Amino acid sequence: MKTQTVQTSIYEETIISIIRSLPCDRVSQLVDFAKFLESQSAVNKPDEEETEKKIRVGEEKWSKLFADPKATQMMREMANDAIEDYRTGKTTEIAITEDGRLKPA
Repeated sequence: MKTQTVQTSIYEETIISIIRSLPCDRVSQLVDFAKFLESQSAVNKPDEEETEKKIRVGEEKWSKLFADPKATQMMREMANDAIEDYRTGKTTEIAITEDGRLKPA
């Protein structure tokens, strides 16, 4: 389980780094999204097919993707597009229903 601890530590450091770079209102949105993800985990308990091996394989694929400079550039462009949409009022506030689904606020 040492690998899992190291991986968790990397995720934590990444999230902390992101939080430190965001303005307060964006940190609040990030916390709301994290709560949404947490609620989804509670609603969608992993079934028997979702084994630790499948999860590990998925994480390895994402790690390889994020290591690719082209993917990094694409994510930056997507983030910039999202920021521009937010600044120009093209975004919609969201809320989480009691059953853990998203809906317009």
